[in-house]
This record gives sequence, structure tokens and C-alpha cells, in this order.
Amino acid sequence: MASYDLVLADFTRGIRRALINSSANGQAPYTEEEVERNQIKINVSDLSMTRLAQTARLQYTNGFLGQGRYFSAQTDMGPKHKRSIYSSIVAKEANSPLKESIDHYEMMQAKFGSLVLHGIGPSTFRDADSVISDPLGVEDVLIPGRTLLGFKNLPFFMLRRTFTSNELKDYTRKAKRDPGWNMPLVNRCQEWLDSEMTQMAGDSWVDSWSPEKWEERSKEDSGYCAGDEAPAIRCFDVYGYVEGTSKQPSGWVRRIILDSWSTPAISGGTVSMSREKKMTDKAGKTLEPSGKEDFLFTSGSRIVADNWNQIVTFQFADLSAVTPRRYHSVRGLGWMMYAACHLKNRLMCKTQEAVFEALLQYFKVKSLDDVQRAMKLELANMGIIDDTISPVPAADRWQPNVGLIELGLAENQQIIDNNSRASTGQPQNQGKERESNFQRMADIQQVNALVSAGMNQAYQYQVFEYRENFRRLLKPNSKDPRARAFRANCLRQGVPESLLVPEAWDIQSERMMGGGNQTLETMIAQALMEWRPMMDPEPQRVVLRDAVMALTKNPAKALELVPETPVVSSTIHDTEVVFGTLMGGNTVTPKSGLNSQEVAATIIKLMGQKIQKIMQSGGVGTPQDVIGLQTAAQYADAYIKMLSQDPQQKAAVKALGDALSKLMNLVKAMAQRQQEAAKKQQSQNGNGAVKPQDIVDAQLDKAKGQQKMSLAAQSHAQKTAQRQVSFEQKLKQDQQQHAADIAKTDLEAAANIRRGGMKSHNEDEE
Repeated sequence: MASYDLVLADFTRGIRRALINSSANGQAPYTEEEVERNQIKINVSDLSMTRLAQTARLQYTNGFLGQGRYFSAQTDMGPKHKRSIYSSIVAKEANSPLKESIDHYEMMQAKFGSLVLHGIGPSTFRDADSVISDPLGVEDVLIPGRTLLGFKNLPFFMLRRTFTSNELKDYTRKAKRDPGWNMPLVNRCQEWLDSEMTQMAGDSWVDSWSPEKWEERSKEDSGYCAGDEAPAIRCFDVYGYVEGTSKQPSGWVRRIILDSWSTPAISGGTVSMSREKKMTDKAGKTLEPSGKEDFLFTSGSRIVADNWNQIVTFQFADLSAVTPRRYHSVRGLGWMMYAACHLKNRLMCKTQEAVFEALLQYFKVKSLDDVQRAMKLELANMGIIDDTISPVPAADRWQPNVGLIELGLAENQQIIDNNSRASTGQPQNQGKERESNFQRMADIQQVNALVSAGMNQAYQYQVFEYRENFRRLLKPNSKDPRARAFRANCLRQGVPESLLVPEAWDIQSERMMGGGNQTLETMIAQALMEWRPMMDPEPQRVVLRDAVMALTKNPAKALELVPETPVVSSTIHDTEVVFGTLMGGNTVTPKSGLNSQEVAATIIKLMGQKIQKIMQSGGVGTPQDVIGLQTAAQYADAYIKMLSQDPQQKAAVKALGDALSKLMNLVKAMAQRQQEAAKKQQSQNGNGAVKPQDIVDAQLDKAKGQQKMSLAAQSHAQKTAQRQVSFEQKLKQDQQQHAADIAKTDLEAAANIRRGGMKSHNEDEE
């Protein structure tokens, strides 16, 4: 009876949930009895609840499924220089099975729908190895009253289960079947299913105790249809918590019992069935009881799960105000919107009736004969009306208070808008013209606060499910092919097997900017892009990728345009090469056509690295370092000036200029320390004739002399190279001329020989 105690206790809750579902399904506000009793002419829904639910579901879909990956995976184990690589590999491979699974997508969509209407989105895992859970209706989860959210005081719970013949075979006909299945009872259930299949008799008694299923059945086919669904075994999947002992840890045990109101069951040692039927085989013979326990499945004392979230997962978006929060006190958007939307539909129906009534024509008559004449009256242009028939003027007819109606509709709509903003993210002044930017920003910030409050709870509970998904992916020798593929891919890419344990990883849900609201996401992305130049290079890439994602809504395109591993451009490479020349004190002429921002940023970054090295070695450096850094600063400043010609880059110019100024302050301090060091050296030598400034000047002159010598050497090398090229070209030309002269001589000799031969021939003939 304990199972049906939960069913009966949940029945009244189910009636309230069914009303919310009916409103979301577009059910008319008046019942058939009200329509007949009050002679209501218009009974329709304006689908306000349906639209709000759709908008709220879109908010959750964008917030959870719109990003490139569902969760991140970070580890603090293994070599430090490889942790980021391992984290990237594992996060990518763990997210791939979920991103590519239609089952996971539909499960999440089902959760969002239930979450919006009732504030609870449950799902359960098919077995101990399945990576992806299956969705559940709120009515399919039966939990004792007074259970707190977090379930720390949860003693047991039940799930409604339905097994068709094929599903039952899939569970019990495997090579590695769970030993908890009661096969004699399973076989008798299979025989009953086969016999029911031949008769195609409906077995929908369970729906009579589930008002939500009434509503869905009514929406599906406007009533019950016998024979349009396969017969199934209705069960209660019961999980109970047992305290651990010295020999056994704490955990959850499992029992599956048959629902005696809808399917075969063993009651009091008699194999029976609801509606006072005996369970028979195909030949019509009454089946005898097996003599075993009345369980379709039992784990005995064996622990099937360490904690409840290895069995069932939840998302919550609780909008109720009373704390501490309890499971059965959770309320969703449907609860907040039902009354306002229901009242709006009734008011709309009455308003439309009044409009139609205003279009009707009424006539005053004095007798029944006048009624007959009025019924035959044909109204036309310049028509004639009998003086016994007189139209009722508008002033004599009942007139509704239009102002009061408009006030009621406006206040009702305001209630709907205010109550739905936390789940839909709709601005309060949406649609109003001439709205100031300040008012718009204030309204957007208020909506962001409401949306974040509603989404954060759902995000946090989703983390628990992602951790369970990840734990199942890590199971060695899992029966789920997704888990086997995940382990193989990680090992193939070099992740140590010792890291493929849940304890090594921290799993966190990825959260979208703006909580899934596209307007908020775009505004946040724009603000971050303005601050982007002031950030370090790596965060700049993250901000740019988020901005592209907010604009395109395409994670693959955002990753393609802004990859996680930066690609070194030719501008950055050339600038890094030039920096060595600049640090030698050599002047390099700025070249147009390069990315000015990249050049300046690269020079500033390299200057910072050089200064950091100098600081680590005492902070003094050499005069050559000072000259080189000054030369590099001039080179960077030239490109900053080029960048300043673009009005769109004011923020970047300011950020680069400020960064360069800070570095040059450090260079000036470095030069001062060099002077102080020279002064100290002079004081120690006791030579008062030599000034510290003279020593520094001498060092600078020496550095400049070395720079001139370097330039002269470079010039000499260039001239030598040019003379060498000229010599080689002259030698090549002489060789070509010599070859031409030889060829010419050979041709002349050959011609003379031919002429001599011809002359001798002529002389012989004579």
C-alpha cells in the first residue's frame, strides 16, 4: 500500500499540474458545463500561456545548448605543463557524445518544458552504464512529502515504469543480465503481453490516476482510443536508502513491483490481474504463482547506487518564496502565469462577445405579427421600414464601459509581463517608442538580474548531471559504446589512464553570457570588446570568440574564426625578428601595409619581457639595453600613430599608449639606476676628478660608437656584397661575349672553308 499512498497523495497535485498543462496546450477557459449553463458564445484561448512557455523554453535552450560545449573539465593531477593539454582533450572528447546525441538533445528539451511549467525537470538513467539519461514526467516521480530540496532527508522514492514486450526482452534477454530479475514472473508477464497483443485490449487504467496523462491524451486524440497502443507492463520502480554497516557501505537498493491496478500482479500469493481477471497463457490456461517474491526485480541487499543522482537527475527553477524549500513546494513559471492567463482568456472571450453583440441589429416591435415582419425585413440602400418596426438606437442599447475594459486588459497584461520576465528575459519597456538609452540600460540590467537568478539554480543542478555523465564515461569496460569510445580517444591522444578517474577532474557547467537572452548577450559582448585592448592577449582571444558567438550564434563558426590555439601571423613573426635589430640600437624604417595594432602590441610585449628579465637580474641593465629599448619604443610609437588615424581604434590607441608609457617609465628608472651605480663606483675608487655623469656619458658614447661601427660594418658588408654582385655580373657578361666571339670565329672559318672548297672544285673542272 505504500506505493499507492504516494499515488493518492500526488493525485491532488496532479490536478493542479493538469490545469497548468491545459492552459499551455491552448485549452479554452470555460468548461463545457459553464458554456451550457451561461450560454457562452465565444470560448477560445489567445495562447498567451503557450507563447510565454515557448519563449521561456527558448531562454533555457540558448542558455544550456547554445554554447560550443556543455561543460568544462579541469584537472590538478599529472605534470603541470601538460594539465591544460589533458583538460582540453578530455573536455572535447567528453562533450562530443552529448553534442552528437539526439537522445540527449530531446532529453534536455523535455526537461526545459517541464521546468518552465512546473519548476522541476527530472530524468533517469536506463541502467548502470548508460551515459545519457531518459526524460521523465513530473507525475512519474513519486517522492514522499516534506522532502527537502537536496534530498538529504529522502528515505525512498518511486518511479513509474512502463515496459512493452520488446523493452522487457531487451532488459532480461541479455547475455549479461542483471541477476535481480525474477525470470519466472518476467516470463509470465511476457505471456500475458503476448495474449493482450492478440486482443489489442487497452490497458490505460494507470492514466485514470494521472490527471496530467488525461490532459495529454485529450490533446493527442480528444479521448481514449482502444487498440492504438501496444499493451505494456506498468510498474513502480522503488529505491530505498539503507544505512551502511561494518560489512556493507551505505547506499540505495532497488525493487520493481507490478502496478496491480493496470497490469498483472502477485497479491496475497495469487497471480491475478486488475478487473478480477486471472493471468492466463496463450492457450487460456490459468497461470500459477511462482512461489518466489512478489518483485519483478530485486537487488536484495546489493547496493545499486551510492547516491540518488546516480539514479535520477533533476533541474530546478523554483519560483516559490517560502524556505526551506521542499520538493513538493517547487513552483515554476506555469504556476505564476496560470491565473493571469486564465483570467485574460475569460476577459478576452467576454470582450469579443461584446464586440459581436455591438454588430447585431435590434428592432422594437409591438406584437408577434411585428416580429414576423421584422424577420422578413431586407435592409438595403434607400430601403423602406414599416412604421410598426423601429430600430433600437445605440443610445438605448447596453454599452460596456470601454475604458474599464481597456484598464482591465492592460493591468492583466502588466501582471503577465512582470511575472514572466524572470523566465523569458523580456524587457519591461519592450515596444515603447522614444525610450532613452539610460532607461533601456536600466531595464536590461534589471532583466539580467532576474534571468540570472532563475538560471543559476538550473545551472547548478545541471552540474550534478554532467558529473554523473562524466563518471559514466570514465567507467572501464562499460556496456555503453559512447564510454568505450571516449576512453579509447583519450588514451590515443596521450592522456594517462591514471587520470581517467572521476576524482581527478572538476566538472563545471558552461554558462552563456546573458543567461540565454540574446539581447543581453550582445550588449555584454559589446562592452567586453571595448575593454578588450586592456586585457592580456589570451583573454583577448576569449572575448573575441565570445563576441563572434554572440553575433553568429554558431559555435563552430566562432571556433573557426577565433581558434583556441592562436595562429601566429606574418606581422607578428616579422615584428619578433625586427625586435632583435631594434635592441641592437639599429633603426628600422616602419613599413606600411602591416597590422599596426599587432606590431605595436608585439613590440610592447617583447619590451615587457626584456625589462622583466633585467629586473630579475638586478634591475640595472646596460646602456645598450636602454638604447635598444628606446629604439624599440620609437618603432612602436610610429605604428601607434598610424593606428590613431582610424577613429574606430581610439580605445586601442589609448591602451597601447598607456602600456608603452609605463614601460618607458621603467626604462628611465633603469637609466637612473645606472647613473647611481656609476656614481657609487666612482666614490669607491676615490677619484673625485671623474664625475658619475661622465662615466655614464662615456658608456653611452661607447655604445653609440659601437652602434656606428655596427652600422659601418653593415654598410661595408652591403657595399662588398654589391661589388661582388657587380663583379659576378661583369664576369658573366665577359664569358657570354667570349663565347659569342668564338662562335663568330668558328662561323667565319667554316664559311672560308666552304668557299675554298668551291674554288678548288671549279679549278678542277676547268
